[in-house]
Amino acid sequence: MRRTTLAITALMLALTSCSSATFTMSTTSKPPGGLIATGGGGVGGPGAAVNLVSGALVRFNACDDFLSHVKAEAVERVGPYGLDWHYGPLWGGDRLFAADMTMAPMTTAPAVLEAAADAGGSDGFSTTNNQESGVDEADMVKTDGERIVTITNNYLSVIDVTGRKPELTGSMTLSPELSVRDMFLHGDTVILLGNTWGPMPYVDIGFGVDEVGMAVEGYYGGGSPIVTLTEVDISDEPAVVTTLQLDGGYISSRMIDGVARVAITGGPTGFVWSYPEGNGLRAERAAIAANKEIIEQSTIENWVPYFILSDADGNVVDEGPAIACDRAHHPTEFAGFNMLSILTFDLDKGLEIVDSTGVLATGETVYASTNSIYVATNGWFDVAVLEGDAIDIEREFDGARTQIHQFDMSGVSTDYVATGSVPGYLLNQFAMSEHNGDLRVASTTSPNWWGRSGTTQESVVSVLRPDDGELELIGQVGGLGRDEQIYSVRFLGDVGYVVTFRQTDPFFTIDLSDPTDPVVRGELKIPGYSAYLHPVSDTLVIGIGQDATDTGGILGSQVSLFDVSDLDNPERIAKLTLGRDSNSTAEYDHRAFLLWEDTIVLPITEYGWRDGKDNFHTGAVAIEIDDGELIEIALITHPRGDDPHMGWNSQILRSLVIDDSLYTVSNEGVLQSDWFDFDDLAWLGFDIR
Repeated sequence: MRRTTLAITALMLALTSCSSATFTMSTTSKPPGGLIATGGGGVGGPGAAVNLVSGALVRFNACDDFLSHVKAEAVERVGPYGLDWHYGPLWGGDRLFAADMTMAPMTTAPAVLEAAADAGGSDGFSTTNNQESGVDEADMVKTDGERIVTITNNYLSVIDVTGRKPELTGSMTLSPELSVRDMFLHGDTVILLGNTWGPMPYVDIGFGVDEVGMAVEGYYGGGSPIVTLTEVDISDEPAVVTTLQLDGGYISSRMIDGVARVAITGGPTGFVWSYPEGNGLRAERAAIAANKEIIEQSTIENWVPYFILSDADGNVVDEGPAIACDRAHHPTEFAGFNMLSILTFDLDKGLEIVDSTGVLATGETVYASTNSIYVATNGWFDVAVLEGDAIDIEREFDGARTQIHQFDMSGVSTDYVATGSVPGYLLNQFAMSEHNGDLRVASTTSPNWWGRSGTTQESVVSVLRPDDGELELIGQVGGLGRDEQIYSVRFLGDVGYVVTFRQTDPFFTIDLSDPTDPVVRGELKIPGYSAYLHPVSDTLVIGIGQDATDTGGILGSQVSLFDVSDLDNPERIAKLTLGRDSNSTAEYDHRAFLLWEDTIVLPITEYGWRDGKDNFHTGAVAIEIDDGELIEIALITHPRGDDPHMGWNSQILRSLVIDDSLYTVSNEGVLQSDWFDFDDLAWLGFDIR
């Protein structure tokens, strides 16, 4: 245990010295995880990628088959402090350093326009800016054209927008212990999706002495993550109908025609490990033997997520393992003890789990087409490599591959289809796109937080096709942005756009019309980068990102307009820089982006100190696309009220259009503006206490 801890500490120091990413990880020699295994990636725990091979998943036949497999793997790996880091990967890839942070198949000009329209909605009102037409993504703001439903400041608010001004018709206080990230709106039903944590139990390890000679008797172990889904009826005053809790952490979700898929990940639960009574080899050996016996006595409930479904009064309606043994799978190579689960709900039936499937691996990034859902997983990191030198560790990361699992969701059930892998790491959900049955994937050979000291990194676009349980590689093109990272990706029909960045922004156009022979057609080098790409038409693409100097110094938010009518010669025909030291949440959360008709609305925040004064400004900017030009036409701001937080609560989170009005939402409230001249029409303030 101590050798592993020291190696991890050395790796953290190496990473800190060669990467600009800021992160923390405990390096204490105290047994990690505590009484209950907490799992890894996607919920703030360990997670990284290592060598993975393509190959179909193996489906378990029954619970005896499942238990035999996990027990054999666990007995081989258990140590004096339990399963230690073996729940999942070492750290959580993009989900540890981004904020769900998390992130459209079309072949012709009308199809591209359809995708752009779906990002803006239809029938006179905008909807969530979804990646794929017809695939709804959960968000903090939803509308049906008559109501706006928001999650702000731990409140669920329902706002009637059928009158001359918005009117609050109902609200509900959410539990302060529950972090609600997203929601779906289906008729009069709202489904809230979030995480909480279980209790932190006291772990009695007996009286002893720690590594620095201090007497210890025990400590409070970390609580386990719990996914919480809440069904709320908003036909009148919002009221909870049912609550579903599951072991694990929420990753992402999608909904098609009222059927929602929710991806969660979590590690084993319920283990009370035996720890060494004192120091020395004999004490450690005795603890290992006791822990092996604990594993041999484990049941299926220790290895798959457990669920509890409760009614409005808290009475338990149903409970049990969320995954049936014969609906669980495992990779051909060991990938940790985390269980990636995809749960299916018919929202007309509430939070009853109508189908579930699982994989013994850690889920990272979720993408869905109208027919399939794909989950990218980073592999299990063998802690033995940490006892090598920095070159060995870097070589391990350089050889990493991301494994991708495809599940069919054309019906109510969610059935495993195939597995494949690509070199390196994915940026976000836009790194994947299904088109004509093929999956296109953009990846970089090193993760976005990994500093380089030796070998050259590059980015690759791969095309995978399902064939007898495998996502077979049928085409690939590499060499994109050598020594640079992918900052944004968008696949549109037979074309892919990839932006990489280090000092300048190469904007690549990739011809995918022959999926077996993808070709880089054009490259445009300009200062700065685009972190989000959005189609305007078949010939125009918008980029949202940061302006930069020729040496890569960041200057502030910028909007770029690219002409891609000639794939061999893409051009940036317009650029608008929005302010020094500014940024937009749309750079890393596409749901904050709005394109309606020919106008873009972006949240924008400018911060920093100038001449000894605070230069904090926040609002939303409206930008018109007019004959190849980008014209700033309005700046929308919210009142700060009595905000004690320097105005941060007045940051605009989302923008949407209903009829002839623009509605912008912040933690302070909702502002209604005229869509044509952007004059303020009405303000509805929230009680944010």
